[in-house]
Amino acid sequence: MFPAFSTAALWRARYKNMAKKRKTIGVITTDIYETYQRNVMRGIQREAAAQDYDVVVFSTFLKAGMWFGYLAAEQNIYNMIQYDRLDGIILMPDHLMEFEGSRKLPEILKKRCRGPVVVLDYQIADFPCVMEEGSGQLRPVLEHLYQEHGITDIACMTGMEEHPHARQRLQSYRDFMEEHGLPVKSDRVFYGDFWYNKGEEVLESLLQSPEGLPQAVCCASDNMGISLYAACRKRGINVPRDLVITGYDSDSGGNVLPHFLTSVVKDSESLGVNAVRRLASLLEGKEIPMTQPQDRLAPGSSCPCGIGWEESQADHLEEQFSQAGFGFYHECNFMMEDGIAMRSLEECLWKIDWYLRFLGDISGYSICLCQDWQGSARDNEKYRREGYSSQMKLIYHRYGENRCVDLQREFPLSDMLPSLWEERAQSTIFYVTPLHFMDRCMGYSAMMFEGESSDIPSYYWDWLRNLCNILESMRRYLNLEKLNESLTEAYLLMERNAVTDELTGLYNRKGFVLYTRQQLELAAREGLELVVLVADLNDLKGINDCYGHMEGDYAIRHAALAIRAFLGQENSLYARGYRTGGDEFAAVLAMRISQEELAGRMEALEAYLEEINLRSGKAFRVSVSYGISREDPAHTDLNHLLQRADQLMYQAKQNYKREQKRKT
Repeated sequence: MFPAFSTAALWRARYKNMAKKRKTIGVITTDIYETYQRNVMRGIQREAAAQDYDVVVFSTFLKAGMWFGYLAAEQNIYNMIQYDRLDGIILMPDHLMEFEGSRKLPEILKKRCRGPVVVLDYQIADFPCVMEEGSGQLRPVLEHLYQEHGITDIACMTGMEEHPHARQRLQSYRDFMEEHGLPVKSDRVFYGDFWYNKGEEVLESLLQSPEGLPQAVCCASDNMGISLYAACRKRGINVPRDLVITGYDSDSGGNVLPHFLTSVVKDSESLGVNAVRRLASLLEGKEIPMTQPQDRLAPGSSCPCGIGWEESQADHLEEQFSQAGFGFYHECNFMMEDGIAMRSLEECLWKIDWYLRFLGDISGYSICLCQDWQGSARDNEKYRREGYSSQMKLIYHRYGENRCVDLQREFPLSDMLPSLWEERAQSTIFYVTPLHFMDRCMGYSAMMFEGESSDIPSYYWDWLRNLCNILESMRRYLNLEKLNESLTEAYLLMERNAVTDELTGLYNRKGFVLYTRQQLELAAREGLELVVLVADLNDLKGINDCYGHMEGDYAIRHAALAIRAFLGQENSLYARGYRTGGDEFAAVLAMRISQEELAGRMEALEAYLEEINLRSGKAFRVSVSYGISREDPAHTDLNHLLQRADQLMYQAKQNYKREQKRKT
């Protein structure tokens, strides 16, 4: 039993006359579930709500480095953006520019955007930019090491040399050291990768240095700090007694994994706020002041403060587990199995609707599929990898308590999402992400939050992967169903052709052998009488010899139609007609039939032939000789019935010949 929902007609009527008034800005990003992006999005949404803007976020979930086909399918989401329908765009190109396919975005934005474009935390020619340079970068941890612990020999491990963030953070290190009269030595500066791969290499260089280990290494990301910490553990170097390690861009315990590094909690929210303010100033034509980022120190156990994860975070452990999706990861979550077990797309969507509760207090959700998302079971290599269909299917939509499953509702891709253009009391943020299986594009989905407060769940990618896998399973099931139907139809056609006479459409000799036995058994089982008519087309050889085989075929077809006239409306297990030879026919009835009704059937046979001969204008007549036998099947067999009918037909044939001789 499906839950109550608005019908498609009611749903369309509800929004029929609504007109979009609020401005809509787009945000193009990637890795939307990661801490930095989520923090920036908090700021964007907060300021967008203050400016009364709607926000639509177009994002992937993965960084570069995975299988190319999967990454290409993720990046495909940017192909559905209708740039000319957005009032402005914020581009977050940091990880985005690592994708080869996404490097074309700046040129696309220049050509197709009708509103202003603001680039966040990255320099791209011809676009205004909002940078994090107003913050202190590594200064909070450097001040802590210097002032609280008296550490002066500090090395720096920054990111890739060409990366702007790596340059900014390294510059903040140089500036601090210079301000305090501390030397910056080339063998104390290292370029990493912002990830976990360079710790061993940096530690080896420090150990090989004539000066030995410094007092501390200030890392430009927590990931690099963790990689250095792991390398120290392998070498038996104690942190912080032998070496102090600090990080940058901590989420301050927001993850379940312990944050033991002394680090900087970057005020990424202010970056998002300033991006919207910069865009708003361009849209509204007035200067809007920027906010000042407030980075802060997060002490941990990797410096002499000794404030470990247990001491600083244990009080909030239960809250962290709840926030991190332990409900979703619970052993009793059977979203994948429940979805795959469904046997119709409609059932599947209602099951997904139930599992939306794991996404928390969302305002709405939409699932949009390409018209050709199902593909073909016969040609599995030809499927959509890039772009979306010009018409999309909005197969599921939820807004508040209203839920709608409508497998027929379509909308033009130019709308991107129908709910984007509906008027609402509050500003809304939409997170639009791709739906695909490996490199097969299926469509996209959108999660929406109204008002200022919302945060995309950190486990949303896993929830979405379940959704994609469920849809792929359903796609395969539906294709197999279609294939099975085609095979069943083909089998039935083959079976029908095997037992059907091609010229007349009656059952052939093989069908006669197969089905007459069934009819005899049926009549015996249900206490019915068995009536057998055996007929022979008169003078077929003469028609063929004098007028040709096409005319002979004409005579055969109409003899068969005369047999059908005898059968009347019957064409079932109880009444069947057969062509048993070149000019031989039979009809078998399993039923209780009066002599009057039987006489009526014979009259119908003869009347049909008489009518045909009157209207045909042929030089020959079509006629049949026939005999009929009827007996109780419980006391006879088919051979006896056929022999009896054959005898009667033979007598009729002889009568026909005598009549023809008499006429000549």
